[in-house]
Amino acid sequence: MRFKRWLILVPLLVLLMGCSSAGKSSQDKAQNNNGKFNGLTLDVSRRHYHLSTLVKFINLVAANHGNFVQLHLTDDRDFAIENQTVGQTLDHATKKDGVWRNNQTKQAFYSKAQIRYLVNIAQKRGVTLIPEIDTPAHVNGLVDTMKANGRAKLARQLSWYSRSYGDELHLNQASIDFVENIDNEVGTEFDNQNNARFHLGGDEFTDKLTKNPAYVKYLNATSTNVEKLGFIPEAWNDGFLNSELGDLNKHIQVTYWNWTADQSGSLGARRKKAWASMPKLISHHFKVLNYNDYYLYFNITKANLAPKNVAYMTKDMKQYWKPTLWHSDHATKLKSLNGIVGSSASI
Repeated sequence: MRFKRWLILVPLLVLLMGCSSAGKSSQDKAQNNNGKFNGLTLDVSRRHYHLSTLVKFINLVAANHGNFVQLHLTDDRDFAIENQTVGQTLDHATKKDGVWRNNQTKQAFYSKAQIRYLVNIAQKRGVTLIPEIDTPAHVNGLVDTMKANGRAKLARQLSWYSRSYGDELHLNQASIDFVENIDNEVGTEFDNQNNARFHLGGDEFTDKLTKNPAYVKYLNATSTNVEKLGFIPEAWNDGFLNSELGDLNKHIQVTYWNWTADQSGSLGARRKKAWASMPKLISHHFKVLNYNDYYLYFNITKANLAPKNVAYMTKDMKQYWKPTLWHSDHATKLKSLNGIVGSSASI
């Protein structure tokens, strides 16, 4: 089992080495910070990692000149952090073998004390630990947790069911207030870090390609809120339409996953016209991070961990990927790192 667990770290090491700032002196970094903030994003909502495993990831990132570990804490399966606002507390949970589980949903989550423990370790290693509370979509886990813990009425008031994306929060003031309360509580465990950041999500929530003023208001409000808490706000690129770049908070740093959310055909073509490209965001004075899902995303499966597949990924990335290659494996390379804060491997 120990060998199999460490096999998971092999592709991470390959990915992180490809976007790390290894070999650069501190003086070089001080002179040019473009592309130098690199790290790892872990989906701890769909796959719960033991605390000791997360510490290993933090140490691995630090050892390979990485700068951050982002924790994707909320998604369709789980709300993976203790939170009074949502109703997930230790009073209604059981701890076994170091893992807290909600007594009602049976889902695993991290306590506030566990998060603070991880933050303290990350700080000692010079790594920033970034929370991601993904809204307005990817909230099935959030809604289910609320319903199971005495907040069913509020969950029904705040959410609606999308046939395309599952449960979503209404883009209104009530949802803004609610999300800000969640973020305020989460933020207390992640604050006082160097280069502190808070990821607000914002992916896969709409097929709308025309102006969406309700989302602009929602994202501007929630991003301004985490700024007041001392965080740099981050969000996925899906909600950044060409027609609205002048209306969105320029302090948001955009994590760029894919230009079309992996859609091709007519929908992909329409999205390319409506969704802002990475060059367009940079030209409108947004800072961006490259999360190119074609090269930097690794899904842990038995097949993907086969030596021949790891070898293929390693060769492909070393041969073709650069931090300036921002959309899949297409010819979309930027001429420089200007405006690119860094990159992230994702598991």
